[in-house]
Amino acid sequence: MMRKVLLFGVVLVLSFGVVVALGNQRSSTGAGDTTRAGDTTRLDPGERTTTEDGRVSFTAPKGWTARPCLPLARAGCVQLSPRGAAEGDTVSVMVTPANPVEGTPMDLLLVDDPALMVQDPSIERLTLDGAKVVRMDMSNVPTGPWSDGAALPGVADVMVFGIMPGSTDQLLIDCRHDRLAVEMRAGCDLLVESLRFPR
Repeated sequence: MMRKVLLFGVVLVLSFGVVVALGNQRSSTGAGDTTRAGDTTRLDPGERTTTEDGRVSFTAPKGWTARPCLPLARAGCVQLSPRGAAEGDTVSVMVTPANPVEGTPMDLLLVDDPALMVQDPSIERLTLDGAKVVRMDMSNVPTGPWSDGAALPGVADVMVFGIMPGSTDQLLIDCRHDRLAVEMRAGCDLLVESLRFPR
């Protein structure tokens, strides 16, 4: 029971963190083509892309566009989407400073002690280019009052949280969909699997 409560808290903090980082954003693309089928299950990889500060690199699907995370437009955050996608069809990649004094409930997701680990089928622990991360499948997370993500457009699909190698800064990837559920999920998977941290 305690682990379920902890999981609820982690989801709340993750969701709130994304809202704070991306809140009040406005897409820089127009409504575009509203007839996209969105039934692509495998996407061709495009070019390597990085955050403006160069700390995170990844492969985005071919034909996707990258732009700063508005309104912050900070160097450690980039937002990607297919051309002509709806405002809620986005993948956001961001690096944020850690709270070295108090920490956050998200830190518990990376604890190595099996007795303390949050055990839930929606959580997958991965090592990507030397970084320990957790991938949360939001469609399998127990519902709560925050689960609709009403402060951001689109529906949360996947969140990835980790610590940047050689740093205490936090990596957060937020994958959302509006009309293109299958395409956005496939694009998110391609991006996450290709994550690299230039050193």
